[in-house]
Amino acid sequence: MPFLSPRAYVSIALVGVSLANGACVDRVKYNWAAERALGYRVGSGDVLRVNVWKREELSQPSLTVRPDGAISLPLMGEVPAAGRGVDEIAAELQQKLDKFYQDRPPVTVQVIEVRSYKVYVMGEVARAGELSPNHPVTVLQAISMAGGFTRFATSKHVVIVRRDARGERSIPFDYDAVLNQGQLQQNLVLQTGDTVLIP
Repeated sequence: MPFLSPRAYVSIALVGVSLANGACVDRVKYNWAAERALGYRVGSGDVLRVNVWKREELSQPSLTVRPDGAISLPLMGEVPAAGRGVDEIAAELQQKLDKFYQDRPPVTVQVIEVRSYKVYVMGEVARAGELSPNHPVTVLQAISMAGGFTRFATSKHVVIVRRDARGERSIPFDYDAVLNQGQLQQNLVLQTGDTVLIP
């Protein structure tokens, strides 16, 4: 039997479990809108821009999320960023500023450089493995970047394995329905760490 790394064994087990779970997912009733509403989640290494209206001394044109997932700003101190959306981060910064300013200067947060983003495409594609694009990609884009389906792929039963604060779940993706029936709600933007499984 060929040598496989521990990571490879974990990946193989994950494929088996997830495909089994995916077979049970109700593709008609799945709530893709709830998944889409999550938006991009910031990760360690991402570069943010923080703007405090009319407070240049507090604004940060380029701020890298540390390996511990936090950022540090003048007056506002330490703020967790990894795993959160930019609106969540901005809301916490706003709350911290409210203690010092009565006029509540608005705070905005933008991702200006994506460095933490990694997704995985496994199964019946030409080049299975890890993808590290410099911007978030959709399911269709990830499949294309992995070289497309092999002739053995079952494109109607693709599964996206996602793990976040809501737990681990299998999200159905019917490639044929997206392309031929216009069901674009299934073509989600992948979150970092998502695994696309093609049986």
